[in-house]
Amino acid sequence: MWTARSKRNLFGNDYDMEQEKWIHPTSSIGAGVDSIFEYMFKSYVYFGGHKYLRSFEAAYGALLQYSRDTTGGYAFYNVHMRSGEVVSSWVDSLSAFFPGLMVLAGDVDGAESAYMLYYHMWNRFRALPERFNLFAREPDIFYYLLRPEFIESTYYLYRATQDPFYLDVGEMILTDLNALMRTSCGFTAMHDVLTHTLEERMDSFVLSETFKYLYLLFDEENPLHKLDNNFVFTTEGHVLLPLSPVRDGSAQYPRSSSFAKRKLLHSEQPPEFINPELYKIDNIRERLSKLRKSEMFAFPIFPEPNSLGN
Repeated sequence: MWTARSKRNLFGNDYDMEQEKWIHPTSSIGAGVDSIFEYMFKSYVYFGGHKYLRSFEAAYGALLQYSRDTTGGYAFYNVHMRSGEVVSSWVDSLSAFFPGLMVLAGDVDGAESAYMLYYHMWNRFRALPERFNLFAREPDIFYYLLRPEFIESTYYLYRATQDPFYLDVGEMILTDLNALMRTSCGFTAMHDVLTHTLEERMDSFVLSETFKYLYLLFDEENPLHKLDNNFVFTTEGHVLLPLSPVRDGSAQYPRSSSFAKRKLLHSEQPPEFINPELYKIDNIRERLSKLRKSEMFAFPIFPEPNSLGN
């Protein structure tokens, strides 16, 4: 993808691998192109390759030059990857991750400015619309899928600044999730941020990211916050621990960690024995297919751990 960038170091939104050309040449920090910026920088953090850092710096510099507004750095517009001209005036909820990436890259001041756009949107709607029109100052797409990106940036900014403002934002988010999107069996997406009507939907990223970043925001003593090495979160919020061997010291997980599986991280050998019965559960789809319509949202009853495999 790096070789397919434009001469302005901008990326499009949709690339045809067979024809080797861009289908949608719109460049932004949102849906369709967001992950490439994240993985360029995190590849540098995780693997140490300076080519990833140079790539990120070139792409980041292009975004600052062509995409970021000139009034205060509060928004990143959608621009044409070849001309750099603005092509639309909306932002999507996925782009709310970018202030967090800016923190990782060391641009904390820029991150705080970019963050405020999403903060004011949440404060107004008590959720984040999927797409917001900056010119009309109204949503273009009204639903909120419990996406984690705004919470992710809140977490990174608090870790970088220790400003209690971000804890207050986290409390606001948590209160709104509980008040507006909690159901008897979990949480659900919001169909319309104006009417606060709900959908019957909860994506997997709600657990892997949304609630994880909220938890980490308030968990000051979490072992992850005591690390001084090159661990990273993937785009789905999974922790990738350092690959370096123990002898590399600062690039490895600290021996003093309180993580229960610490020993596995400091051994060149796999564990001697893992009981396969611990990972054996009945097919969930089969169980769900046996539910009556009146039980459609009932939680399946699984066997006790000591009966698995019997």
